[in-house]
Amino acid sequence: MTIRPQPGLPTVQRRSSADHDLSQLFFEVSCARAAERVARCAQRTDSTCRSDSLRIAAALGAYTTALERYGLPVPPGIRTELRLRRGLAL
Repeated sequence: MTIRPQPGLPTVQRRSSADHDLSQLFFEVSCARAAERVARCAQRTDSTCRSDSLRIAAALGAYTTALERYGLPVPPGIRTELRLRRGLAL
């Protein structure tokens, strides 16, 4: 992600909309992963645990779509995890 200095204001920097969008989407991926980790530590086997897994798949899908829309490469690990999670959701 790049941070561009604001012209005329040397101490103020502005992030691009792509940076903002991607950071928000990656934050959602991180939150979904944390929720799943908590569910696993609690050894829950109910439908909530499955919904956490589906939440990660949805968040990864949105993140991947945004990366592709902005013309950025999708890291192989993200692509692989998305493929695996979508396969488990079937």
